[in-house]
Amino acid sequence: MVLKRSDRFKPIHSMAQQNEDIAAQTLGKIQRELSQHHVKLSELIKYYQDYTMRFNEQAEKGMSIGQVQSYQQFISQLEIAITEQKKHISRTTEACDSSRADWTAERQKTQVLEKVINRYQKQEQVVTNRQEQHRSDEFVANRLWHKNK
Repeated sequence: MVLKRSDRFKPIHSMAQQNEDIAAQTLGKIQRELSQHHVKLSELIKYYQDYTMRFNEQAEKGMSIGQVQSYQQFISQLEIAITEQKKHISRTTEACDSSRADWTAERQKTQVLEKVINRYQKQEQVVTNRQEQHRSDEFVANRLWHKNK
């Protein structure tokens, strides 16, 4: 039995759909990572602001040199952590953009194959309809011919 054109494209479509699904999963994973990085940055900034406010409050009351150095060292570490977190966000954003482009490309391939399959199915349906009409016409013509004998 000869496969219809539309049926020959279905395995290719299935592979394209799998690739699209994998790309979508990868994109989702990176988007979740990006979201987590943003949450962590917000937490670091809030902690930095709170700690800076406490430092200012303590400084107004008076502090020893050791306390000032301890606060400044910790604030410096928070600033470094914030800078690093911003770098993580930047790298993850680039990865997310790249992954989104990959998913878009895979989605377009899948959609093209869907359109091709649909077009072939419509063409096959037209052929099937014509064949059925031709058989029906022959049947009616044969019945009429046999009746007129």
